Amino acid sequence: MDNTAVELKFRETLFLRYSQCEKYLLPRDVYYKTVSDLRLAATTKTKKSRHQYYLLSKYEILQCGDVEKLIKKRESPEERPVYYVSIEDTYEIIKKAHISTGHGGRDRMLKHIKEKYANITKDSLDLFKSYCVVCQEKRKRQKTNGVVVKPILSSEFNSRAQVDLIDMQSLPQGQYKWIMVYQCHLTKFVILRPLTSKRAAEVAYQLLDIFLLFGAPAILQSDNGSEFTAQVITELKVLWPQLVMVHGKPRHPQSQGSVERANSDIKDILVAWMSDNNTNDWTVGLKFTQQQKNCAHHAGINQTPYKALFGENPKVGLTSSSLPSEILERLQSEDDLLAIFGQQNTSARNDDPPPTTATSAEPQSPPARTDEPQPTSARTDDPQPTSTRTAEPQPTPARTAEPQPTSARTAEPQPSSADFTDWL
Repeated sequence: MDNTAVELKFRETLFLRYSQCEKYLLPRDVYYKTVSDLRLAATTKTKKSRHQYYLLSKYEILQCGDVEKLIKKRESPEERPVYYVSIEDTYEIIKKAHISTGHGGRDRMLKHIKEKYANITKDSLDLFKSYCVVCQEKRKRQKTNGVVVKPILSSEFNSRAQVDLIDMQSLPQGQYKWIMVYQCHLTKFVILRPLTSKRAAEVAYQLLDIFLLFGAPAILQSDNGSEFTAQVITELKVLWPQLVMVHGKPRHPQSQGSVERANSDIKDILVAWMSDNNTNDWTVGLKFTQQQKNCAHHAGINQTPYKALFGENPKVGLTSSSLPSEILERLQSEDDLLAIFGQQNTSARNDDPPPTTATSAEPQSPPARTDEPQPTSARTDDPQPTSTRTAEPQPTPARTAEPQPTSARTAEPQPSSADFTDWL
């Protein structure tokens, strides 16, 4: 089936589930009716109905420019909005999350979606994944049975790292036939590089670029054997004489499950990227594979490798913000972004009269100073300064003719970047 037929079948299944249970899913007409009822409940001054109290306790209306969105009730305005979506929009949202996670599974997609959307269920994710052709073509991983070996544990960044090679000789791309996989044991952060061969000198050259950027680990190990690792370290010491590093004990991939799963995920994500983009150039897809792998939730560390290394969630420009998709499609420049928040700030200032009166009364500050007793007595006791000051009217008009601070405060509809940092 093509994408249109799959989307129609997906919607039909969701509508069928909605007819059986109306708890989570929202058709588009019900979505807009809920927004209208919620707006009416918020403006009702008389006694509210039981249904209106229910709407006010569960939903909010988020006004962003000229777009109104239904969001989950927040405890404070500083919280990031979590949106409700209609059945008609569910397919595209799940599709974007599925591709951005490298055609990840249900749990990986759920971690990605639940930060921004409130009513996309696990059943919807399973349904979408059952229609994905790329996921159906993925090879099933063989489960390994045998003696469970105690995994290697690391307590700090760069204490231990692993380097492995993935054979791509069956699908060479120009001169590149191998993939080097470098992984930090603590954060699970991976770095991928295409190689023309598996020679230790070329591997060492690529590792040197990584070490000079992130630092070198104390222990380097590889599933290719201790001899290979020793050759790589020898080549590294030739390029970087100050480097002191030892090679770790060789581990079989089945005994070191983290490395085996990482290599399998990399292959699956790379194959899915080539299928989505209809290309065989895996050297380009390797960059996107690295980003998707590091930005996907890792069950072993209960967070993404990116956050484990850098301390914050990964961002893809404004796509990672809390702005609605309708607004994101219109944005072209920073002025467009400032205009959206300028509309909200302008309306907020118009509803607040005290600051306006305070700024408009600033040019009348010189007469207010004449009412103060202390400066007046000081000036009357000194006849010479008084005569000189009365003969020089320049300071007084200069103060009254300074409308710059007032105009700057009143003509400030553009917010600074701090006004919308809560959205980003």
